[in-house]
Amino acid sequence: MNAVEFYDIFRKRITEDAFFEVYHKNSDFTSVITNELNKIVDDAGLIHENEYFRYDVIGYKSAYEKMLDQAQQEGIGLKAHFWDLEIAIEHENNKKDWTDEVMKLVHVKCPLKVVIGYSPWDQRDNEEEKKLSFVAQWMKRERAFSIGKGQEEYLVILGNAKAVSRNMPEYTKFDYRAYLYDWDKEQFQRIGEE
Repeated sequence: MNAVEFYDIFRKRITEDAFFEVYHKNSDFTSVITNELNKIVDDAGLIHENEYFRYDVIGYKSAYEKMLDQAQQEGIGLKAHFWDLEIAIEHENNKKDWTDEVMKLVHVKCPLKVVIGYSPWDQRDNEEEKKLSFVAQWMKRERAFSIGKGQEEYLVILGNAKAVSRNMPEYTKFDYRAYLYDWDKEQFQRIGEE
């Protein structure tokens, strides 16, 4: 599964009709969205784990049986632990703290890394792009970042959070927007715009 496919599936599963009421309750929504992320990973034919490496959700392919068979055939006497990490996902309710999740994902090697965070709904568009540009700038400073150049996708999905201005009404939809890191431009680029 690549970033575009993940985002498409995410948008189809996480809908206002199904989850908007619980969306406003941060702690309740965390367990709900984690459960849905697990299902996305499972449906992709991967095995999910929660909090492995302290990441909210990971998905991997297992070759446990093959490794075990080979170890037994060769009389090696080792337990089998072979799994190939395909996706790591972090979800952060705090609209000011999702950057920690991005930096955390820089340090795991896998094809797809996803951060789901939130942004004040009255400061989306230009402010969101400034934040993503800032994050991209700091990602590049991590030594681990260059190791996966061109082989890993970084996807940041941001939804509506409470407005900064107290005069603004409550938001009425998720308005999830996806941004994929472009290795050539060295910036996040919005994908899946309608």
